[in-house]
Amino acid sequence: MWCNNPGVIIIIFLGQTFNLCQGIVNPSNETANTVIFMLPEKDLGPDVWQAGVSCLDSFAQIFFFRKPTERFTRAYNLMLTHAFNLSSPADQIQEGFSKLINEAVTNPGPPDRKELFQMRVASDYNITYGTEDQGELILADNYVIVVDSVTRLKELMAKKIAKMRSWNPGARFLVLFHNATCRNYPLGVASSIFKDLMEMFYVHRVALLYANSSMNYNLLVNDYYSNVNCRILNVQSVGQCHDGQLYPNNAVVKASMQDYVSGFSPRNCTFFACSSISAPFVEADCILGLEMRILGFMKNRLKFDVNQTCSLESRGEMYGPANWTGLLGKVQNNECDFVFGGYYPDNEVADHFWGSDTYLQDAHTWYIKMADRRPAWQAMVGIFEAYTWIGFILILIICWLFWFALVKILPEPKYYQQLSLTAINALAVSISIAVQERPICETTRLFFMALTLYGLNVVAMYTSKMIATFQDPGYLHQLDELTEVVAAGIPFGGHEESRDWFENDDDMWIFNGYNISPEFIPQSKNLEAVKWGQRCILSNRMYTMQSPLEDVIYAFPNNVFNSPLQMIMKAGFPFLFEMNSIIRLIR
Repeated sequence: MWCNNPGVIIIIFLGQTFNLCQGIVNPSNETANTVIFMLPEKDLGPDVWQAGVSCLDSFAQIFFFRKPTERFTRAYNLMLTHAFNLSSPADQIQEGFSKLINEAVTNPGPPDRKELFQMRVASDYNITYGTEDQGELILADNYVIVVDSVTRLKELMAKKIAKMRSWNPGARFLVLFHNATCRNYPLGVASSIFKDLMEMFYVHRVALLYANSSMNYNLLVNDYYSNVNCRILNVQSVGQCHDGQLYPNNAVVKASMQDYVSGFSPRNCTFFACSSISAPFVEADCILGLEMRILGFMKNRLKFDVNQTCSLESRGEMYGPANWTGLLGKVQNNECDFVFGGYYPDNEVADHFWGSDTYLQDAHTWYIKMADRRPAWQAMVGIFEAYTWIGFILILIICWLFWFALVKILPEPKYYQQLSLTAINALAVSISIAVQERPICETTRLFFMALTLYGLNVVAMYTSKMIATFQDPGYLHQLDELTEVVAAGIPFGGHEESRDWFENDDDMWIFNGYNISPEFIPQSKNLEAVKWGQRCILSNRMYTMQSPLEDVIYAFPNNVFNSPLQMIMKAGFPFLFEMNSIIRLIR
């Protein structure tokens, strides 16, 4: 109670009980921005707040240190908070550290700082009028917060810091807590701060400088992800700070922090994984699947366990200002640590969740009923088209006239020189039918043999073509455009999350007509309806290729979109870097 409401308690407790201090309040509510408390002499003066600034600066350099593999190529982004109406000496410590950091920014070289970094400031001044999405697109890497109560910390986080576009729950948070009435409750206050930051903001990398006297601090860390007792809230001390100096010394505190960082791992932890059944990525038995094999490889390398559940539930969509349906709703409610099952990157999801590096790729297209078999007579008509008949008749006329000219010029019998007889003979030989009248002259015989070979070739070619046509007459017109599907009155749809791909000016007619009901989810029973022409479904090719219905439904030749796959977890998941490192090794 005292740590959460210091403003009133300090006046009542110190003023009435011990009579050691008095409060001076500006009677003008419109101009009152601070409350001045009369504290004992030992809690006042520059030595008190300078000690806090020195402790905060020394421990920040250790706590914010990264391994070379974790370092960015850009300058780090530091977020400072400026809380109004802080009690003394927290207010002076906040001001002194801000001045120190600003001097370091203006003079980043040695001996002040060895690195360049960027700085932002978040203030709770007129916090009720603050707007969301303030800040830059680059996420903050480190946070420094000076407070005098747990309530102030939660309000500052909820109403200001977490609303900024640079909000990064995966950053490192360094909190200095200084309150004269709460110096004897380090474990209680630290546990409350660590628990609230985890449950309300999903922040795990937190360190606390807790003032146990006017110039002494306990250095506490949240050892929640310990390789011994994983996912159990545990407040661990990594050292102390006396009169502005780390105790026993900087090297010991740094070594303690290195032990803490090395122990901060997923080893021996149990994570809750939720997945959508989407073969071949996740099979119905929740054991087999391409993504299940990738998850198993991560488990073996990082030495963690998984309590996994598989269902037909979809990924989910945003419902309302910040509520999600499906498996993403379970992630939001901390029922699942991460989800997967053929999920591709989505801008709307990326604004609220984190995604792993991509590891597989899939293509999505429309599936429709395969066209019916063409009747045999229509296939025969297709063989003998008009140009075929015209060409055949022209060649027959040419051969007839040429034959008639030869028998007239050459000394053939008069009986062979009849115009009608040469026409009948030319037609008969062209279709490989034997005739009785054989030429006598050698020239006429050569022409007869050439015409016979031509006839054999025509008959053989069209005979084989007719046999193939009777065996496989082909199909009627195949619908392969969505406009044709709409014209045929066939409803179309698919997964709810796939609908967002059509939310643009050119495809709004698809977006408006897109069905997201369960009957359009790519499943075996729904693909049966596709087989009979009852609906058109947007599905990924990998799923339908392993389906027994793959040969009896038609896939549009052009893909709607190609997209890589990824795992999705709550923003702030502490081991995303380790999982991405393994994915990069797999790729």
